[in-house]
Amino acid sequence: MHGGPGRPTTLYRVNRRQVLQGGLGLVAGSAAFVLACGGGKKQESPPAGAAAGTAPAGAAAPTPKRGGRLLDMVTISPTNNFNPVTNWADGIYLSGGHVYDRLINTRLGKDTAKEYVLEAAQSVELPEPTTVIFKLKPGMRFQNRTPVNGRPVSAEDVVKSQLYVRDNPAAQDRSFQVSSMHSVEAPDAQTVVFKLKAPNAYLFSATQLTYPQSTCIIPRELLDNLDRAWPVGSGPYELVEADLGVRYLYRRFEGYREAAKGLPYIDEREIRIVTDAAAQEAAFRSEQSYIWFNIPVPRLADQVKRDLGERIVMDEYLTLSMVPLSMNATRPPFKDQRVREAVYRFIDRKQFLDLLDEGRGAVPPGLLQVGMTEYQLDPKQTEKYWRQDLRASRQLLEAAGFDFNRELTMIAINRPRDNQGMEIFQQQASKVGMKIRPRSVPFAEWHNMIHTGDWDVYWGYSPAYDTPQKVLRFQHTDTQSVYVHSGLKDPEIDRMIEKSEQTLDRNERVKLVKDIQIALLEKYTPFFLTHNFTAYIARWKYVRDYEVARATHAMYRTEMWLDK
Repeated sequence: MHGGPGRPTTLYRVNRRQVLQGGLGLVAGSAAFVLACGGGKKQESPPAGAAAGTAPAGAAAPTPKRGGRLLDMVTISPTNNFNPVTNWADGIYLSGGHVYDRLINTRLGKDTAKEYVLEAAQSVELPEPTTVIFKLKPGMRFQNRTPVNGRPVSAEDVVKSQLYVRDNPAAQDRSFQVSSMHSVEAPDAQTVVFKLKAPNAYLFSATQLTYPQSTCIIPRELLDNLDRAWPVGSGPYELVEADLGVRYLYRRFEGYREAAKGLPYIDEREIRIVTDAAAQEAAFRSEQSYIWFNIPVPRLADQVKRDLGERIVMDEYLTLSMVPLSMNATRPPFKDQRVREAVYRFIDRKQFLDLLDEGRGAVPPGLLQVGMTEYQLDPKQTEKYWRQDLRASRQLLEAAGFDFNRELTMIAINRPRDNQGMEIFQQQASKVGMKIRPRSVPFAEWHNMIHTGDWDVYWGYSPAYDTPQKVLRFQHTDTQSVYVHSGLKDPEIDRMIEKSEQTLDRNERVKLVKDIQIALLEKYTPFFLTHNFTAYIARWKYVRDYEVARATHAMYRTEMWLDK
């Protein structure tokens, strides 16, 4: 899966002995690192509550200053194109977070059936549960670049963008456009009307109408060549220089819809792609990047904080990133519930947390991220499902006629962290005689294998979702994604999940989601999370009003400013 709010995809390498003995021994060396000019930027992240490190308690908040250039870095590699719909990094951290606007955005904790944050939309109406009407803010214009040439933003651009996502099989996520959206129309230049197939309890969440890559308002002139077309939008910044996959320079768009308020405050944002962890550290320490999003190792965050002290701010939060283990239950041996239960009996989820994340985080009692607090089960309800018993595990395998001579294929994206997770599972499975053959593959190959089902087990880090919608869909027969082999294929479970997605009353929905988790655990679902980890973001103290957000969605952060 993709890197999202949480740890980046590169880590200091550790050997197998270090992992299995529990001592990661990750050393935070500051490698020699030179950037020709600049740093980079990264997005999303964290906790409930305001970010730390602004004014002392009781002190008057400083007045924001306009100007300056923010140096930032993105710690995952984008593909070699500008397409925000198909290119993960571009859609969230690059053009999707700077150039393109959105109707609305979201924040963690809102009632996703009815609450949202206005962006390009001036108003939202829900005359009935299956009709959503947006009115655009008046006077919005696109940036003055060919072939768009500064023309007004039209509702038709929103319609064409949504249809482009719906019809593009390479879209990173189009579950709303395919599964929820019945139609989208523009009765006039300022009005967008969505008709839904059914009520949508997660309508305004970051997995539906505010999903970062499928909600960009893209000029219709660009849609035929979006991979290569220079990004042109109505967002807070214009892209003025780009070396694809290396460096991007964004400059304030003077025609931005909030320009009269002085936003965005920062004149320019320069972003570099820095995927090596040691290079990230060196860039941050030398102030070639003012923000270090997703520090890869907890003890490295500690060291940076000790070394730089009051000159920096360190935000930390329990990530909403999924870290799932999935068994392919569409074929033997995991089609047999006894084999799946055997995995529950030998797996030590806390060991994943201890070895990979130095114990900083939590093990969920149910099937959802711990950060989704209102949907959490009481540990007393679930302890029986997670109780370790190696003898019982072996007996379950024998009763199922499990072939102890067979090697099961386990796949993960070829990243140090994911590889280490496979080794942990391999070692745990060996205690009951289950043979695991780890296979590390590039992302594109992994993505294809996940779709074809040519695997027995997979494990890995994924984006941070703000509602149960996406996580439960992985348990459904129709996952609405390429991960088509992760669920039970159980009709009754499917009906429960579908009902939860259409239950607009928040309290009823919470109860139903809890019931779904118990129903899945009773069947020893092949898809569960090993743990949730603590994530860290460091920034130099002169970066003011940096908004931290735990879910994976694009953040403009127009009110961020530089006090230097």
